[in-house]
Amino acid sequence: MFNLIKDNKGFVSLADAMLSIFILLMVLMALNMMIDIEIPSLSEESNDFKTSQDIMEIMSSEVDGRDYTVLERITYILSENNNSIASRREVKAILDELFMVYFDDRHHYSFVETNQLNGEILSSNGDYSSSRRVNVAIRNYGNYSYKLYVF
Repeated sequence: MFNLIKDNKGFVSLADAMLSIFILLMVLMALNMMIDIEIPSLSEESNDFKTSQDIMEIMSSEVDGRDYTVLERITYILSENNNSIASRREVKAILDELFMVYFDDRHHYSFVETNQLNGEILSSNGDYSSSRRVNVAIRNYGNYSYKLYVF
């Protein structure tokens, strides 16, 4: 065997240089792989949240110069008819018409009253309990508390 300490041919220096180049290449490959990882944008993540808040804001503001907001109308219908089945059907028709305009096929929704009707679903096109991501917008009007689930 030969003596590495008294090596005049530069074997140790060559091995050291090769090791450092190998480590450098591994680091560069790792950085290149990290650059290729797709990271979703925060604006894409919160799109459904914005949608639920926007729809609820439309429902609680005066639209098209009407005298009453959608939430005022459905609250009035429910309260004047003592939350009857007929009033719930009328509210469902109003809500279905509104949601058909604002939601496309990608979005599912569920509109619930939680205070007076104990969580009864007034309008829905899917079951939010089986969804991975659910966004909620809440508005109160009078004694009624409404939740809009978008999933």
